[in-house]
Amino acid sequence: MADKANATQTGIVPNLWVEAVEPLRDFYIEKLGFDHAMGVVGKDGNLDFCIVQREGQMVMMGRPLDGGVGARRGEPLGRPVEIYLHATGIDAYHAEVTKRGVRLEKPLVTQWWGDRNFGVLDPYGYLLWFYETVAELNPPPGVTMV
Repeated sequence: MADKANATQTGIVPNLWVEAVEPLRDFYIEKLGFDHAMGVVGKDGNLDFCIVQREGQMVMMGRPLDGGVGARRGEPLGRPVEIYLHATGIDAYHAEVTKRGVRLEKPLVTQWWGDRNFGVLDPYGYLLWFYETVAELNPPPGVTMV
């Protein structure tokens, strides 16, 4: 299994800390079309950690070993994060995801920077953007590019 996970690594892999891995894993697999790459079962029989993948992109998810979600070692809670994932054939993928009953948080649109994208919330509230670059950069009036 490790070879399968290593073969698909990308430059940045998000690691989502949650209270229960299974509901999040199931959402990514059943609703978003990800594949299970590997998992680690805890002493209680539930997943402590899991990696899912789609189009060579991985998302890790796990239960913190100390049982807490958010603050670590006395640090303040983490900041919100949005995850931007590539999807080849964005219109077909959008149709597939909505057919599976996933509610869109952000509609499918072509952005001025050339990406066609849409957003969904996972069960823990992480905003996932799926995108495909379909056009050239075309900044609207008033936007200064540097």
